Amino acid sequence: MCLTRDLLARFYGSLDVSLRTLTHYRVLAAFGKPLDYFLLEEPWRVYEVLEKALGKHNAELIINILRSWLERNGCRLTHEQLVKYLTTREMWGSAR
Repeated sequence: MCLTRDLLARFYGSLDVSLRTLTHYRVLAAFGKPLDYFLLEEPWRVYEVLEKALGKHNAELIINILRSWLERNGCRLTHEQLVKYLTTREMWGSAR
């Protein structure tokens, strides 16, 4: 698997500060935890978290940005594979 928690965190850090700030506060308001927490501790919930905090359209936009970023960084996944990683706990093996 080329997708790792570290890559998710690197992607989040690479986002424009305005998008990162908006995402941070919307996720914090909705879940009481920042997106960083979900990226590192519960990556299988990332899609759910983005969708609830930002809406489906904006969650899909971020997923597409993530997919492009991953591809530029050597991790080629289809949209369906990426969504499966971000929604399925078993894709991440045993807990940290």
